[in-house]
Amino acid sequence: MNALQSTSIKYAEFVKLTMPDEVHTFCNAASPITVGGTTFQGMGSFLGISEIQRDIKASSFDLRIMLTGIDSNNIALILDSDLKGSTIEIWRGFLDDNNQIITSPTLQFFKRYQGIINNFAINEDFNESLRMRIATVVALCSSMRLVLQNRTSGMKTNSTQWQTFYPSDTSMNRVAVIASLYFDFGKPPVSGGQTTSTSDTTTTGTDESVFSETGNFNGGNGN
Repeated sequence: MNALQSTSIKYAEFVKLTMPDEVHTFCNAASPITVGGTTFQGMGSFLGISEIQRDIKASSFDLRIMLTGIDSNNIALILDSDLKGSTIEIWRGFLDDNNQIITSPTLQFFKRYQGIINNFAINEDFNESLRMRIATVVALCSSMRLVLQNRTSGMKTNSTQWQTFYPSDTSMNRVAVIASLYFDFGKPPVSGGQTTSTSDTTTTGTDESVFSETGNFNGGNGN
């Protein structure tokens, strides 16, 4: 990293908040900084980011982003926005003496985090010097790894949902029947489509299928 060769290292955190209808970019520098055509508004100490956990392999952890100094009159705008589920991206950029991103020999701008806003909270305090209420928005972010870990995907193996995607496929039509049968694996097969177990549970099915001794699936009606 070329930025670390300087005797005085200056850096800033850059945040991009992507919402369904709009995109916000800001950083904790004292003035706006433009990187790759994108201008990040300087918020200085009004922007706080909790420590980003660094592991050798990908891990799931929560990140907090604090935005303070918000006028209480703008609280309604925050509550009406689609903040939950918005994508959050964070970069760290190293600055030169003019408080701009170092570009030589390479761009010193590195992505550190990507996730979504899972929840947020609004706190209000009364500032005695300004004689007004100041709001602080705390956004709780979840990493994309945690999002994928908690994601439920796939398809149910019942005939109704299966034929929604494959109308001509009847391979799942007998799933409901088979699911209600009891198979006593290892016990000699019983002819006539009736299976019994050594326990108190007995399930009958005249036209249902049973397993033969060879492991083949044979119809109880002799077919």
